[in-house]
Amino acid sequence: MLRLITGLCAALALLGAPLAAQARDEATERLDLAHRFVALMQAEDMGEALGQSLGGLFPSIEELPPAEARAVEETMSEMMQDYMPALFKAMAPVYADIFTLEELRALVAFYESDVGRSMVRKSYEAMPRITAVSQDVLPAVLSRAMDRLCDRLECSAQQRQAMKAEVQGLKGQATAPTK
Repeated sequence: MLRLITGLCAALALLGAPLAAQARDEATERLDLAHRFVALMQAEDMGEALGQSLGGLFPSIEELPPAEARAVEETMSEMMQDYMPALFKAMAPVYADIFTLEELRALVAFYESDVGRSMVRKSYEAMPRITAVSQDVLPAVLSRAMDRLCDRLECSAQQRQAMKAEVQGLKGQATAPTK
């Protein structure tokens, strides 16, 4: 009887080995596909577009002396060159975890297609314009949020006015010209 149970356990263990290997193979393929997906997202272009968009969020750089403004821009560029590869390397396991093998295959196929490559390119081209539009929309949304917050916190008229002044200050920064 003990031999029978031992034999059954051994057989079950042997049956499980191919399943475990298959799961490892699928996990490896998912990670490989996730890395391809991230690469297809054109990391360099994203870093450049993100850097341009971030530049628009810091209009006060225009007020710096030229040498300091250049130093800030160069430092931001160097930071993005360090940040983006590390970010993309860290993103692949996340995508491998959340997407199925079928989804990753479809994503890679799409981004390898002409339409997929065009979508990526145009998304990066749109990023500075989207940042500008968001800066135009944000002050009104913040103003309403401040009103709601003051309603909940029962702000005094002076506190409400101070919050509105802060929002107006943001609006002035958001519309300041950038390079």
